Amino acid sequence: MIPIIKQLSYLALLCLFLFTCSTTKEIVKVSPPVIQKQAVDLLLIGGTILTMEEAQPNAEAIAIRDGKIVWIGLEKDIQQLEATQVVYLKEQTLMPGLIQQHLHPTLGALTLSIPVIAPEDWELPTKTWPAAKNETEYIQYLKEAIDQHTTQATFFSWGYHQYFHGDLNRSMLDDLSNTIPIIIWHRSCHEFYMNTAAIEKYGVNQEKINATGSAIAEQVDLEKGHFYENGAFTYLLPLVLPDLANPQRFVAGLKQMITLLHHGGVTAFNEPGGVYTPDILQLYQLVLGAESTPMSTYLIPEARSLVVEHGLDGVLAASQEVTTRLPANGKVRFFDKHIKLFSDGAIVSQLMQMKDGYLDGHHGEWMQSPKELAEVMKIYWDQDYQIHVHVNGDLGLENLLDNVAERMKEKPRKDHRTTIVHFANSTDEQVQRIADLGCIVSANPYYITAFSEKFSQIGLGHDRAASMVRLGPAEKLGVSISLHSDLPIAPAAPLYLAWAAVTRKTHEGETMRPDLAISVHTALKAITIEAAYSWGMEKEIGSIAIGKTANLTILKENPYEVDKNRLKDIEVVGTYFEGKYFPVEK
Repeated sequence: MIPIIKQLSYLALLCLFLFTCSTTKEIVKVSPPVIQKQAVDLLLIGGTILTMEEAQPNAEAIAIRDGKIVWIGLEKDIQQLEATQVVYLKEQTLMPGLIQQHLHPTLGALTLSIPVIAPEDWELPTKTWPAAKNETEYIQYLKEAIDQHTTQATFFSWGYHQYFHGDLNRSMLDDLSNTIPIIIWHRSCHEFYMNTAAIEKYGVNQEKINATGSAIAEQVDLEKGHFYENGAFTYLLPLVLPDLANPQRFVAGLKQMITLLHHGGVTAFNEPGGVYTPDILQLYQLVLGAESTPMSTYLIPEARSLVVEHGLDGVLAASQEVTTRLPANGKVRFFDKHIKLFSDGAIVSQLMQMKDGYLDGHHGEWMQSPKELAEVMKIYWDQDYQIHVHVNGDLGLENLLDNVAERMKEKPRKDHRTTIVHFANSTDEQVQRIADLGCIVSANPYYITAFSEKFSQIGLGHDRAASMVRLGPAEKLGVSISLHSDLPIAPAAPLYLAWAAVTRKTHEGETMRPDLAISVHTALKAITIEAAYSWGMEKEIGSIAIGKTANLTILKENPYEVDKNRLKDIEVVGTYFEGKYFPVEK
């Protein structure tokens, strides 16, 4: 017989079991918590999404709200989102918005809005200017253009290069016209040639030239009507700019440049060292800052002209004043605490400073003397500026690196990002120094494409010409590399620059030092995230990541999958700028 206590225990257990069974269905019926979906303006899915983020290089879908990227993930997880608009990429490729690290809207707008007579074809939205490949063609095209000039206004043309087109001087231009003022802008943009009518129109004479000082006067040959480097930029350009950059031509040129950049997939660009007068900045805001312009414009003052005007003691304050001429957060704005300096002359006209000189005996030029460069660099270095230095020759680079080493010794800076701009000529030892000193490189690989074969014959010789833009060793050493066009020096399409850096092919079809090429991956980073890094903006643009601005470029094909020789031929379908779509009109 079971004790009464045990009977009661068994009875309690039985009651508990029966109660549990009777209430199980009611527990199962309890509704799960409601999941709140994330509201977004735009969902992009399908196709190929390349983020340029090493931790998450690919995605299947991204979401945008208020012009920012707010979600990245797999297509199966999009039920988390409530999208106002859904766009299916299909077979297309989505990338971060492509970046032009360095170009000149004023020069691009003006050179490409006057007759272009250059060694290579120039394809513009509404016209293609055919190449003048030799002296005969150049004079023929120039004469035809002057004959079509029906007014007494100054005739301007851009694109002349002596290595392709032979000698040019004041007397030769006088033979074409002794009444129409003629100004020929060199292919490098660093030189001008004038006829007598132009010299008289702008009141140019030797006395005025000498009064500017030896640094300028030594870079003018009035008898030949030739103005170069400081003689061109600091002395002549301010005199002729009102005619060259009249508002009608300037606005039309800027709009043409925007179309060129948009066709190249560009969503942001930087102009280091432009002419920032109130009138020009007003036109920048009118055109580049318009709601219809699908890209941001960033500006950097340059110190060379400010030293001429204000001296070393006043250059810092003068450059700071320049940056206040635009709103700090506008669509067109200055970077904070960035400055551009100059070392040696232009590569395109072979005025860079070379350690071993030139085969034909000519010499390079300094745009800022080594002494002045050192003095100015110290001023900005000590104020923790990021310094961008135009440098082209290996002697110019050696001088610059010596200056950086001295600054690092005197005041070490962990993340100074001093930028080697153009990076035309260098040695392997100098590339190692760039890495050791913590500098970064912004290179123009078009030098190889357009000029290496001609420079092999004239000035540099084959070995030095073939070794220009030595990016391969920089990639191996982990140096940050960005690419730029320096428009109008090179085409404004980033994928064209990537192709040039990866293939090192010339217009004539030869491959120059393929061992100095970079990988496709590094080239694509150089026109996206590394370009943003060179501006100190890697947390805002340059890759597809949560919190970044929704600047995106849509390509017809995946650049990782096409043959590297076709990189420049990939079609740009359109861009998103701050989340708004802008198709490329064909």
